[in-house]
Amino acid sequence: MELTVEQIAQLVGGTVQGNPAVRITGVNSLGDAQEGDLTFARSARYYPQLLECAASAALTPGRVPDAAITTVSVNQPDVAFLMVAQEFAAKPAHPLPGKHKFAYVADDAKMGNNIAAGPHVCIESGAVLGDNVVLYAGVYVGRDCVIGNDTVLYPHVVVREGCEIGARCVIHANACIGSDGFGFAQAGGQWHKIPQTGRVCIGDDVEIGSCTAIDRATFGVTRVGSGTKIDNLVQIGHNVIIGEHCAIAGMAGIAGSAVIGDRVRIGANAGIIGHITIGDDATVGGRSSVARSVAAGSVVSGFPAIDHESQRRVLVAQQRTPEMLRRLTKIERRLKEFEDIISDETTNDS
Repeated sequence: MELTVEQIAQLVGGTVQGNPAVRITGVNSLGDAQEGDLTFARSARYYPQLLECAASAALTPGRVPDAAITTVSVNQPDVAFLMVAQEFAAKPAHPLPGKHKFAYVADDAKMGNNIAAGPHVCIESGAVLGDNVVLYAGVYVGRDCVIGNDTVLYPHVVVREGCEIGARCVIHANACIGSDGFGFAQAGGQWHKIPQTGRVCIGDDVEIGSCTAIDRATFGVTRVGSGTKIDNLVQIGHNVIIGEHCAIAGMAGIAGSAVIGDRVRIGANAGIIGHITIGDDATVGGRSSVARSVAAGSVVSGFPAIDHESQRRVLVAQQRTPEMLRRLTKIERRLKEFEDIISDETTNDS
């Protein structure tokens, strides 16, 4: 594929500085870009690196003084770069439509047009699949499941009974949708399983990473809103409600009945206890432990999670602890000397 800088400027709504006829054949980072590549500088801080870059063109937030390469000025270079990268990205070569001879489809399953079902796929009774669904090898679709148009399930994805997945979703290998929630009650010194009779509903345009588990509700629904992106190895407990366009990084864990608002960002390895609410547009830092509800728009981090700016001050103070201990010891020593002097003078006066 090849685009001119002028075509790229039209795509991203930018202004060309230099030669608009320069041809671009790929995209790359500032450090690795070569001739023919388009790169980007997120801010003027990266201009010195850009001046030494071997790329043929760059997306920038403004004019670059003494630039030796053609640039395209845009408001958000990183977002514009993403748009161009999508143009150059190779489209996945999914299996062609058709049912493999070793695939099983129940007689009463409702199948849309142009469905691809690979070897050892199993589609149980009552399942409903939309058009252009792709099921890679070993995918299991349980009883009465619904899968929307153009959704792709990679190898060994499990969608348990009664769950619903929207249109244009992508679920990566070995993810499990609708596993039993972790519900047990103790009686007589033993744990007794609480039946998990609910289901999972996933909206449109959701992407779910490998080995992620989303538990079915004890009663009712565990829900993931449209446009949300979930990384690998994420655990989402029973009856959790996740809003639209959230981003959840790898190894995060969300306990049962937590409510996550829209456009929330959750960092890697963060933990969120059950029955709390994370407000719209909030950010939870990586490895944070969130033990109470978070207001909309807040940024929290740490263990336990607190306001991020407060957490930064705590971390700075921790780094100064050895120095502060030395100063405190010196002050205590001087104070003891003064106390001894006062004590001696008191004794002499007596």
